[in-house]
Amino acid sequence: MLEDVMEQTWLGTWLRRLRATATFVHITAPCVAAALLVMAFIPRSPVMLELPTDLLSGLDGVGGVVPGVVVDPAGQLVFTITDPSLAQRMMYLATTLPGLFLMAEIARRMAKLLRAAEDSDPFTVQTARELTVVAKITAFGGLGVWAASVAARWALSATMLTTGAAVDASQSLLGWLAFAFIFAAFGQLIARGVAMRAELDTVI
Repeated sequence: MLEDVMEQTWLGTWLRRLRATATFVHITAPCVAAALLVMAFIPRSPVMLELPTDLLSGLDGVGGVVPGVVVDPAGQLVFTITDPSLAQRMMYLATTLPGLFLMAEIARRMAKLLRAAEDSDPFTVQTARELTVVAKITAFGGLGVWAASVAARWALSATMLTTGAAVDASQSLLGWLAFAFIFAAFGQLIARGVAMRAELDTVI
């Protein structure tokens, strides 16, 4: 009996901590997005982008390194625009803003789900469905964020390079898909647990 009470107390504590974290992200992400949006309208606000070294020239003359050390010909270097235009600042904003909004929406739904788990039985069909919805939002939303980021980086690089534009598709799509898989897996686990409990209830 005492062990059951302690286990419930431990579970409740972790649910509260997870909900608090999700709520924090839900509130913080839009605030950061708003701050970045305001900064984007400020002249000379920083605009930085990694450019591939294979599209650059003059790297063999880089100083400050010992003989035998060269710039990676297949690497990237970070460049800053000293006086970015409004269009450049908007393109730079597009590389981060969609991801922040998606994080806020995922955190909002998770906080709501964790609140329901605190107030009642978390192992329900509704919980499994909500996790599946979050998984779909993460996967399809992550794909959209990734595409928007790639397009924005491509457009911004075209304004910085004299040799064309750089296409960098190795951004965070895999991370979004990984989180979507985790949410979906937890949803299926809970759905299976609910089904097994229903089967046991019919037997008893």
